[in-house]
Amino acid sequence: MLSGDLAEFPFPSLVGALMSAGRTGRLHLRPPFLEAEVYLRGGQVVHAKAQAGERALEGEEALDLLVGLRRAPFVFEPEALPPHTTLLGGLEVPARLAQAQAAWEKVKLPADWGLRLRLPREGSAVELPPEALGLLARVEGKRIAEVLLAPGVLRQARVLSTLLEVGALEAYPEVDLPPEPLVVLPIYGPGSGVAYVDEALYAQWARAIRRGFRVRLLPPGAVLEVRPRPNLLGRVGLMEEDLKRLRLRRGDKVEAVPEV
Repeated sequence: MLSGDLAEFPFPSLVGALMSAGRTGRLHLRPPFLEAEVYLRGGQVVHAKAQAGERALEGEEALDLLVGLRRAPFVFEPEALPPHTTLLGGLEVPARLAQAQAAWEKVKLPADWGLRLRLPREGSAVELPPEALGLLARVEGKRIAEVLLAPGVLRQARVLSTLLEVGALEAYPEVDLPPEPLVVLPIYGPGSGVAYVDEALYAQWARAIRRGFRVRLLPPGAVLEVRPRPNLLGRVGLMEEDLKRLRLRRGDKVEAVPEV
């Protein structure tokens, strides 16, 4: 059984090698938030499917999507037969793969298609064409994989790439960390808008998130910058101005939730 990752063996090259070897079987790919399969019979690609939740693409559109994957674990299962046929095989498949590869080279999307999309918190006005505006109105909160799993994959990818490049959208990882119960501790001095947490807790969050993040305090639901500070185990340090603004006092109990 052949296995590996597309990071070392790109999809077009992998499919081309299986075709050249005259293989029959199922190529199964499982990147995060997406599942895909490509079936070959005697070296001919006869079926392709990509799916995430209820969204799915088959045939040539599925191949277009899979060419854009930069990394994904794969396994080839010999002699597995397709459930049905969506591709005719022949030279059309290598030609389609080459065309899709050329198109993806002009697209700049994050390698992680599990990232979610949102409007930027800050940004300047950008003039967008109608097609980009239409996509912009539909993608809030969705993963990149969900947006790409639609007819016209390459067109969707180009538009989405443009929106991210001009700053009309931003991609962010979904943070799934449990709330941390903390006790409020006043920090005296000038300044505001910052929550100080223990160095060990900050390091734990940083390892899990792997990019800049802030923290939400519950209650009252305020989002603050977060910085590490020694000797704050089990506590969150807040400046005097923030204590007044948030109506918190020394010894109050809150929950801290990191946010990207």
